[in-house]
Amino acid sequence: MVIQPAFPPPRSNASSAPVHVVLLHGLASSPREFGLLVRPLHQQGIVLHAPEIPGYSQAGLSAPARWQDWLDSASHVVQQIAARHGPVVLGGLCTGAVLALGVSARASGMPVRGLVLLSPLLAYDGWGLPWWYGLRAIAYLLRLEGRFFMKERPPYGLKNERMREWVRQQLDDGQATLAGPPRVSLQVVRESERISRHAHGWLASLHLPTLVLHAREDEICSLASVQAAAARAPADLLQMAVLENSYHMITADNDRQQVAERLACHAQACLPRETDRHAAVA
Repeated sequence: MVIQPAFPPPRSNASSAPVHVVLLHGLASSPREFGLLVRPLHQQGIVLHAPEIPGYSQAGLSAPARWQDWLDSASHVVQQIAARHGPVVLGGLCTGAVLALGVSARASGMPVRGLVLLSPLLAYDGWGLPWWYGLRAIAYLLRLEGRFFMKERPPYGLKNERMREWVRQQLDDGQATLAGPPRVSLQVVRESERISRHAHGWLASLHLPTLVLHAREDEICSLASVQAAAARAPADLLQMAVLENSYHMITADNDRQQVAERLACHAQACLPRETDRHAAVA
């Protein structure tokens, strides 16, 4: 199976090679979450790959799939992209960020040169969770998690009112939106919780330069949880920036231009263009 970039690359430039970035979308969602980053990233020479992951993405979601299966599939997809294009900078949004962290932690031989963690879901402890979420353990105990769903609801991870209205219209079609899927099974949420528990250990053993971008008012995962986990990482490898005008979906909210700029700057530092490398040698 050949993995193609989810979005077309910019026109080639004879004087330099583009930087390839792979972003993994959020839980049970789709590459549409990165749609508004395509243009600003391409303007800075970034080729964005946003693949669908078998067993994890909405289009190929498999109810029995475990988080380990997601990790296997994501690792395979990243290897395929790197086999075609060379080393990449890997990142993701929400649970996709945790998945990217897990892929990079699997082996030092992975063709990944840097990480970008966007709104990493390290704990479900934000202010926007439904009231009944605290009772989910009952469903887990009775093995009823496959019968319950977390539905997308306002504010849809968005502080921007215009973007919220756009998402409302997209939800009417029953498809994954730029803010995520219409609903997610509690069974899938449970696997997300399980992989998130491993993120703290992966951060502590971090071996790649990593950029973390998280909103101060994230309604799904609190900033405090992310800061506490990030504090376990080697200080010389992790840089964290707090966004002041967004909620959870920072790839589509008010700070999305800043997200694109910081992501591109980090990726270019991790993977210098060919002309830069040649100049350094000269």
